Amino acid sequence: MNRQIEECEDKNPRCTESGFRILSVAGARRYDGTVRYPVARFFRTLVLATGVCSGQIPQPPAGPSHYIEIKLPRGVISESVFVRYLLAGEEFGAWVQPHPGVSSYFITTTHEGRPATRIKALLYAPGCAIQILDLPVSGSNNQQYSFICRPLLSVSIAGALTRSDRLYGREVKLQAKYVARWAQSLLELGDGIVTAIPVGDVAYLSPDGRFRLSVPDLSQDPLAGASDHPGELQIWARDKTSDDIVAQLIPAAPRAIKTRMGGLKIQSEYPSETVFAPCVANPRQLHDATGFALRPGASDSCDR
Repeated sequence: MNRQIEECEDKNPRCTESGFRILSVAGARRYDGTVRYPVARFFRTLVLATGVCSGQIPQPPAGPSHYIEIKLPRGVISESVFVRYLLAGEEFGAWVQPHPGVSSYFITTTHEGRPATRIKALLYAPGCAIQILDLPVSGSNNQQYSFICRPLLSVSIAGALTRSDRLYGREVKLQAKYVARWAQSLLELGDGIVTAIPVGDVAYLSPDGRFRLSVPDLSQDPLAGASDHPGELQIWARDKTSDDIVAQLIPAAPRAIKTRMGGLKIQSEYPSETVFAPCVANPRQLHDATGFALRPGASDSCDR
């Protein structure tokens, strides 16, 4: 059975695998014109870009009367930091929009014109363990939270791609995402809203279809590695030029490391080589000479 899929990016309201698209949170311009929710509810994340001098003292931007400051440790690349958060009373929450040269992120804690009573967040930075922020919010004082990096080692995923014809000749780059299914209950999100965190380095296919990805050893992460915290690694292919999603790479062999949703189980090590097959997002529709659409053959099916 042929299956058409679409990767659910962290900010896509039409997908359920990893959340909703949001707007720019560092200014007044949209990053996605498809959002139908009120613009103002997402303009809450403020950032402080530091100068070259490391001795500068961060100061919150003028405007919000209630906020929490997330202070980043030295050595963490600010544009690679991932923060998914929810204020008490909200349904979807939002994401911090990453920026380079940032020493702190300021998140306003006002909801519908009133100070929120609590904030919950998931935080991640490359080389560090995932962290949970769960704090009552003061209605009178602005608070600080220090992101302390707990180092995490990496593991390697060596892959070989079959059925590369499904990529339709497009040159792609590969990126892994950790799908934290347990974050749904932590953040009290609605059914089907799953948080996906980009992890590891970008990799490219060799001429013979092989690749090697370096990803964090999430089996040693206190949260991601816990038996009661379900999650998986998914590998996605993007167009090298446009950055459009092309396909999810589904493990074909060995089958023992494949999850039900077509990801990789969280393990301390992976086989010397794993065979993957692309499950194409929005496959091209073929037509016959008269213009009628052709039904895809069995060999074009996407078996997740």
